Amino acid sequence: MTQTALVVGASGIVGSAITQLLIDNNWQVAALSRHPSQAQGVIPVAADLQDPASLEQALAGLKPTHVFITTWSRQATEAENIRVNAAMVRNVLAAIRPAKSVEHVALVTGLKHYLGPFEAYGKGSLPQTPFREEQGRLDIENFYYAQEDELFAAAEKDGFTWSVHRPHTVTGVAVGNAMNMATTLAVYASICKQTDRPFVFPGSKVQWDSLTDMTDARQLAKQQLWAATTPAAAN
Repeated sequence: MTQTALVVGASGIVGSAITQLLIDNNWQVAALSRHPSQAQGVIPVAADLQDPASLEQALAGLKPTHVFITTWSRQATEAENIRVNAAMVRNVLAAIRPAKSVEHVALVTGLKHYLGPFEAYGKGSLPQTPFREEQGRLDIENFYYAQEDELFAAAEKDGFTWSVHRPHTVTGVAVGNAMNMATTLAVYASICKQTDRPFVFPGSKVQWDSLTDMTDARQLAKQQLWAATTPAAAN
């Protein structure tokens, strides 16, 4: 049986990487975004995740066995982040419910699970590093938690397995996506080269003297595919 994936946020850094990996592994892929590209080997699906009717219409007839949710929408406050991003997960999972085909849903969140949302980022008492996946939630509102809760509720209702992926700063290839440190540094380096200026570290001394984690989108894609197809990784 051919496995069929629905990649939500397929035009982003993470979405592009998992889409390509799935194609390379002979999956059928439906790539969902507001403005999907006509990439070879995928079924483009245009829909607004905040519009349930739009989603239901766009996903009608699709029977994905696996869903990869790789997108989010930044809002002005954490309360709005929770409202909007939880609704997007809920809307997607509700729209595909009638197909009764889903076996596994992978949700990508990230470091803010451990450090808190933008409004509280890095403030107060921080957990011991390295962070571990079994660490409990912080006692603070966080849209990642709301997204997880929507995933868990749908899994309980519909009987699919799930996985949650929490990368650090993600780098990769995505046309038009400026929220990508690799692209930013590449542009800076290109400007330095073109203007014959030294390529000087653009950050602070604290950053220079510190270590930080980076996540290659291709490696994250491999992790998602592994978790989605390995029984021991379920839930």
